[in-house]
Amino acid sequence: MFTVEAPQITAPPAAGLRDRAVDASALAFLHVDRSGVIRDWNPAAEKLFGWTGAEIIGRRLTDTIIPPALRSAHNAGFARRLVGGDSGGLGHPMEVPALHRDGSELRISMTVDALEDEGFFAFVTDQTDGHRAQQELQRSHTLITAILQHTTAMISAKGLDGRYLFVNGEYERIFQVTAADMVGRAESDLVSASVAAVGRGHDEQVIRSGAARTVLEEVPFGDEIRQYLVTRVPLTDPDGSVYGVCTIAIDDTERRRSEDVIAAGEQRFWNTVNNAPGMLYQYRMEPTGEPSFTFVSDGCRDIFRLDPDDLVASAGQVLDMIAEEDRAVFAATVAESATTLEPWDWRGSVVRHDGSRRWLYGVSRPHREPGGAVVWDGMLLDRTRERSTELDLEAVRNDLADLVDRLAVLSVTAPADPEPVAELARLVAERDREALSDLWRTALRRERADTILAGHDGRLLVRLRPRGAGEIGVSCFRLDGPA
Repeated sequence: MFTVEAPQITAPPAAGLRDRAVDASALAFLHVDRSGVIRDWNPAAEKLFGWTGAEIIGRRLTDTIIPPALRSAHNAGFARRLVGGDSGGLGHPMEVPALHRDGSELRISMTVDALEDEGFFAFVTDQTDGHRAQQELQRSHTLITAILQHTTAMISAKGLDGRYLFVNGEYERIFQVTAADMVGRAESDLVSASVAAVGRGHDEQVIRSGAARTVLEEVPFGDEIRQYLVTRVPLTDPDGSVYGVCTIAIDDTERRRSEDVIAAGEQRFWNTVNNAPGMLYQYRMEPTGEPSFTFVSDGCRDIFRLDPDDLVASAGQVLDMIAEEDRAVFAATVAESATTLEPWDWRGSVVRHDGSRRWLYGVSRPHREPGGAVVWDGMLLDRTRERSTELDLEAVRNDLADLVDRLAVLSVTAPADPEPVAELARLVAERDREALSDLWRTALRRERADTILAGHDGRLLVRLRPRGAGEIGVSCFRLDGPA
């Protein structure tokens, strides 16, 4: 008599591979069961949220990474998914607030999908820096608007025909008009014909010369004559042609152009220039090709760790900092702009003396002087944070693509034919072929389609994604457990 030992049943190799891939991914991964308890938590999640897997597995998601103010809403939404089968948002990235273990708030992008009876899983990326950058950009916009509307200078813009395009809050207050009423009207609608003629003459000088001009103008207000220090700046299109004039008028009546008032106005101007984002500059290239900076704002200290006087004394210091791989493009764009007088636009990086790298965005408008020199007025913006975010996103995309390739039983892009692609059909058991056909028809309608079907040796998670014209992305993953 003899016995036959029963074969040992082990998990499919794909399961171990999947676990290793999830653990190695730069994407944070978490799995929550249907009661809201965390069941899986990879190393990237530990790094993002501050909880180790041993500390957080077995705890409720609501009590850990959901901000207190959002916990009621989260619980309600979770209940709707369980009771009503609400699938809204599944498979789509969502940007939401989250909570770090130390109590600080994060901004995350989370893609959630269902695992039927096993609950839900999500891949998460940190969007905190990008969210803060957007807020900083909005604050900069608000600051500029506040300066225009609350400065004590009258600021206006007129077209070539002398009619107003814009007036600021101080202009409205002084002349007791509204900005909406002034658009399309001429200066002669507000002041006498003789005063308007003087202003129009100065406008035309700026338009003809294409250069800024500052003069002292007298404006009668009833029995009083007030003096204004008026700066006019040409407004130019990208091709360098002048389309209007911006006027900045400062009331200089009280001190009669005293040195103190002039110094205060100059200080306000420099404060505005030096507190503007990035570095404002004027760059000059002689007909011989010799470069120089004729003006540099204080923003150069943050970008290059150099004083403005250093750059004015030697432009070569900045040119020497340009990263080796970006120098050819920099030189080519400058040469093209000098030849065509089209706006200069450049993205590249510099390596500072301390070895740190900064990614920059430069833009300026050139004009040619009578002697043949080309002069650019523009600004450099430090986009290091933005570039770092781009590199992080690129790494996440690569990690995700690698993860899909490692986990997928099948990953192809197929023509959008009436019938499911043959490679996929061969993986699905006969009893679920009709369900596969329904899923395929959904994808043919250019809709995302996901479901779990029976395979020949277990369950399959099938994902269909419309691609370019006439194509469907097909991904098929093998799941644990019986069909």
